[in-house]
Amino acid sequence: MRGSLSRLPIMAALLGAAMLLSGCYLSKTMLITPETADYPIVSDSHFASFARRGEDWRPMPSGRTVRRSGAYYFFRDDGSNATSLPFLMKEVLPGRYVVQANDTSDFARVTEYYYLLLDFDGREAVQYSATCWPREEWISDGLVAQVEQTAVNARCHFDSLEDLTTVLVGTTDYTAPEERFVLTPSP
Repeated sequence: MRGSLSRLPIMAALLGAAMLLSGCYLSKTMLITPETADYPIVSDSHFASFARRGEDWRPMPSGRTVRRSGAYYFFRDDGSNATSLPFLMKEVLPGRYVVQANDTSDFARVTEYYYLLLDFDGREAVQYSATCWPREEWISDGLVAQVEQTAVNARCHFDSLEDLTTVLVGTTDYTAPEERFVLTPSP
């Protein structure tokens, strides 16, 4: 959201989970570009993370710091020198963002982009499952361009941000949130 620069740093942290998903929601071309992305994160913002345990949230041992470098955001876990893969964000509905991550830090070698959906209220953000369970109506309606079955999961390919948004929002009807992130003072 344009009016509150401080509430989006939490969303960037959620991207870490996306890196572990082997691209369940993906595209071969950028659906969000630096020109169409939203840039609301204040560089060097810090937040705490929480994992889901039943109906409750369990605090994780370390937080993350979000930084912007050029047109992209990166995050670093507390106590680590490693940075995340580069990512962009786009507000697709009020209070909802799609996050797009490159599959490598080498921009000349990017072959896929991975996606997740975040809800947030300005103080905390919630990430929903990024596992693609393709529904027949998504395929018959042409929302999912291709479904690729791997040994680990289904990978749903998209050709447009609009179709991806429809599917990601639709998944919140039947999946529980996985992670929660809360803004904190810098350590």
